[in-house]
Amino acid sequence: MNRDNFIKIRVSADEMSAIKHRAEAANMSISSFLRELALNGKIILYDTENIYRFNQLMRSIGTNINQIAMVVNSEKKVFKGDIDSLRREVEKISNEFHSYISPLKSQEV
Repeated sequence: MNRDNFIKIRVSADEMSAIKHRAEAANMSISSFLRELALNGKIILYDTENIYRFNQLMRSIGTNINQIAMVVNSEKKVFKGDIDSLRREVEKISNEFHSYISPLKSQEV
């Protein structure tokens, strides 16, 4: 195949080093590696709106936990049922968060 077109890109020294290492790990030249990625690689866009919402929920739960801690520290009564309920909610949200995040994990080349 006649490759007479030229593409020039700018990268930092760190990026260049990373590209070289990844190309070497794939046993490819830098040109072949970048060509393969450009032609056959995938760019995956994730909808992170739910992650932002989970983060907001976790912050609100953290606020509730801090309020309970303040009550406990001031020697007022806190009911075990309230703490157990909060614990169940934290566990539920944590499980939902992990079920959403786990498919986003990917193997790097």
